[in-house]
Amino acid sequence: MIACSALATLVLISGCGGGVAGKPAAGSSPPAVDRWPLTGQVAPKTPTEPALSVKIDNAPAAHPQSGLNQADLVFECLVEGGMTRFLAVYQSHSAAVVGPIRSARPVDGALLRALNGGIFAYSGAATGEIAPAKAYSTSFLISDDANPGPFWRKSGPPPGNVYSSTARLRAEAARKSAHPGLPSPLFTYGPAVPGSSPARRLSAMVGGTVRASWVYDGASYLRSENGRPHLLANGQQVRATNVVVLRVKVTHSGITDAAGNEDPFVLAYGSGNAEVFRNGVVEHGRWSRPSVTDAFKFTSTGGGALTLSPGSSWIELVPESGSVSPG
Repeated sequence: MIACSALATLVLISGCGGGVAGKPAAGSSPPAVDRWPLTGQVAPKTPTEPALSVKIDNAPAAHPQSGLNQADLVFECLVEGGMTRFLAVYQSHSAAVVGPIRSARPVDGALLRALNGGIFAYSGAATGEIAPAKAYSTSFLISDDANPGPFWRKSGPPPGNVYSSTARLRAEAARKSAHPGLPSPLFTYGPAVPGSSPARRLSAMVGGTVRASWVYDGASYLRSENGRPHLLANGQQVRATNVVVLRVKVTHSGITDAAGNEDPFVLAYGSGNAEVFRNGVVEHGRWSRPSVTDAFKFTSTGGGALTLSPGSSWIELVPESGSVSPG
C-alpha cells in the first residue's frame, strides 16, 4: 500500500492531504511500521514466518556451537548433571549451520507454547522428555531420529554431531504442509527507564557446573562461560542486545540418565522475580504466567511493563537456588 506521505516524499507535493514533503499531513497518523515480534526491530515487510526453535547442546564437548548469534531469542535451561542446554529461536534471521542439535527436555513444551508453537527441531528424546512438547506445545516437531532428511552429521562421536540449517528445517515443514501459527511479541520494547541502575556486568549460576557471565561493550552483552569467552565455530563471541534473568521453580521429572542424574523439570510458568539487562543498565520486576496456555507478563517494580531494547535477547532461566551477581 502506498501511503500519502510516501507519495509526498517522491513528488514533493501532496496530492492527498496538502502535507509538506516528507512529513504527514496535519492531523494524519504516521505510517504503520512492520516489526519482528521476537526482536522489536523493523521488518522489511509484514512477518509471515513462524518461530523455528532448535535444541542446542551446551556440554563442554559441544563447544564451539554454531548459529547462536543469528537467533532472535535463546533460552538457557538447567538439565541433568548441573549442565545447561539452549533453545535457540529463529525468525528474523537465517543460519546456514545450527548445532550441535540435541534431545528435547520437559521445559520445551511450555516455552514453545509461549511462541505459539511454531517449528521445533531436536535430536531424539526419551518418552518422558518429549511428552510435554507433544502434549501442549502446539509445535510441528522435526526429530533427527524419526526424520533424518533435514539433518546432517559432522565427524565426531554421536550423539553430539547432529547439525542442520534454518533453511532445511523450514523447507521440511513446508514439504509436510505444516502451517504453524506466527508468534506474538514475547516482550515489550522501548527506551530504558530514566534512573535505572548501571549494570555493565552480570553473572548467573544457572546450573551447578555452568556460570554464565556477560559484559556490556557499548552495543551488546558479550557472553563468557566458566570464566572463558563463549566463542562460536566462526570465531565470534556469543552476544545479545538484552539479557533477561527469570527466577524459576524446578521440580522432579523422574527421568534419569545413564549416570543416575535426574533430569530437572524447569517450570516456565508460574511467577518469580525478573531482571532485564539492556543498554548497560538493569531494571527489576516480576514475571507471571499462570499456566502454559497463558502469555508471559513482565511487570516493572516501578510500575508498567519491563521494557527491552529492540534486538536479540538471551533468557537465563535461573533456578531459585541459583545465584545472580553484578560481575
